[in-house]
This record gives sequence, C-alpha cells and structure tokens, in this order.
Amino acid sequence: MNDRTLMLYFPDTDSAASLKIFQDPTSQIRGFYFTKSQLNKVETLEYANNHAVYFLFSESEESSVYIGQSVNGITRIKSHLREKDFWQYGILFVTDNNSFDKLSIDYLEYFFIQAFAKTQYNLENRDLRNVAPNVNVFNQSTLNSFAVQIQFLLEAMGISFKPSAPDKPNLLNRDVFQAKSPFKASISLTDGKFILLANSEIKAPLERTKDWSDGGNFYTRSMKRYTQLIEAGKAVKIDETTAKLIDDVEFNSPSTPAELCSGHSQNGWVFWIGLDELRKKQG
Repeated sequence: MNDRTLMLYFPDTDSAASLKIFQDPTSQIRGFYFTKSQLNKVETLEYANNHAVYFLFSESEESSVYIGQSVNGITRIKSHLREKDFWQYGILFVTDNNSFDKLSIDYLEYFFIQAFAKTQYNLENRDLRNVAPNVNVFNQSTLNSFAVQIQFLLEAMGISFKPSAPDKPNLLNRDVFQAKSPFKASISLTDGKFILLANSEIKAPLERTKDWSDGGNFYTRSMKRYTQLIEAGKAVKIDETTAKLIDDVEFNSPSTPAELCSGHSQNGWVFWIGLDELRKKQG
C-alpha cells in the first residue's frame, strides 16, 4: 500500500476553485494554485515570496506549460501578465523555511523542463536547458527528492506526466481522419483528445504569415511549436521546412494540429476529412 495524505487550505472560500494552498504534512514544500485573477491575493499569503519554482499552464487549444524560477516567489510571476498571455493558471512551490536556494531552484527548473519535454505538454520556454546545472552528488540526491515530491503534488493537482506517445489502441477501434490534399497527416479522436499520429508530416509556418495583421504572432507561435517537436526528439526533419513525427502528439482541438501540418491557419473541422461530418452526426 502506497497511500499519502495531502492538506488543502482555501484562503477565500468564494474563490475555492481558483486559489488554494496544498502541502504534504510530512514535507516543508508548499504549493500555491492560482488563476491570473488571484495573483494579488497570493502575494499577501505567508511564504509566497520565498525562493520558488513555478509552472504556468494553458489548457486551451493545446496543453502547454512554462517553467520558471524566482528568488522572490510570486512577485516574479506578476511580470508574466505583461510578457506572456498564453496561461490560465499557475502553480508555485516554495518551502516553509525558505530552504530552497538559488542552486535548488535552478536545478528544479532544469529537472522539470526535461520532465515536461517527454510529455504531451508543449513547452513555452525559449531556453530548453539542455545542459544540467553543476551539482555535486550529495546535493543532487536531495534535489531529486524535492523534484519527486513536487511531481507528486503536481499530479495531485491533475497535471499528467504521461509520456508524449499515448497508448495506441488498435486503429480499427478508433476514428482516424486524413488531412485534405496535398498534406500527408492523420489524426485520431480518442477520449475527446485529437491525436496527431506518428508518421504525419508537419510544416514550418509559411514565410508570408510573418506579415499577417496579427503582427507575426501566428508565425512565431507556429515556428516555436514546430522547432520544439524536433528539438524534443518527437519529430525528425525531412527538409528545411518539413519534418515527420515519430511519436503521436495530443491536442485539445483539431485546428492546432491542422495548422502544424499545413504551416497556415486552418479550420481543423474542415481540414481533417470526415471530422465535421462526425461532429454534426454526434451533435
């Protein structure tokens, strides 16, 4: 039996779903779960300004995460309201006795960037921290135990660390939809998720999308997604603008994988042949 206890505290019962503190009673590590609207409240909470590692999550078109560190806790995250608009909620971890030092949070940031790179989450970090911090074996053992504890707390809050390639059921038992011509890609619909299947070809965004009226946001976002899949080993390049997936990749909507496979803005319900018909039939 491998049971554990988790304590939950709600600073404001009127905001119970958007602001909570959680902690394993046997550990000094304390977590703060908050939505954007609750940032000012978090700043007033005890320990929230200690050295911290934090995670900013989005569950919109695709699941994505930004992982960061802060020597002054929640205060650092307030800048992300101006610099990053992708996230809906965040989770901050500190210790009650402020035992995290700069080396600790540096290592934890590195550890979780590597951990999330293996999952379905799209990493919003520009620096993927491919080089580990210089930590001696004694400190590394302690820091790894911190990381394991934080991973447990994240999973308790519903954050999945499942591998990037989900279990593959028999194709005969799931709906598979091909991309419209001339694109070479396919998705499956499984448990409400849109799975872009291995061997699908993905495209760098078209150069002309740099000049769109969105100020190049589509180009920047799409190029980042395309590049990260290659850097994370989930896709291999075919040529300068095309790569092939070697793992299945999960999305929350059909349009994001359609854009990834075409390099252009797309209505995913139309891009995947037969998908819109299925939606109308089920609706």
